[in-house]
Amino acid sequence: MTFPLWLAAAMFVAPGHPAPPVGPLHLVTEPAGSGVRVRVVGESVVACEVHYVLEVANDSAAGSNRSVQRGAARLRPGVAATVATLTLANAGSKAWTARLKAHRCPGGEPYEESGRGTP
Repeated sequence: MTFPLWLAAAMFVAPGHPAPPVGPLHLVTEPAGSGVRVRVVGESVVACEVHYVLEVANDSAAGSNRSVQRGAARLRPGVAATVATLTLANAGSKAWTARLKAHRCPGGEPYEESGRGTP
């Protein structure tokens, strides 16, 4: 009996577990004191170069801030690497967003990941 590819893939993702990353780069957010740390982490099964744009913004009554970082990550097969790190101080009391735009590799389609926090 032959299973459609989508059905076979769905059988390996258990309910309640996060889905696997969409592409070679993904966002990781974690508390950092009274703020939040946003990291772009890369991992690939093949050697490739991935161009990315990371946009991070926060907003509060005291003001707002927007930071954009562009770059390229050269990934080696099976080696996880932190590509970029940005820390938002006092983000626990502010609304913040992070958006990562990149391409699947090698030379694949664009994809996007995002994260957010609110007071």
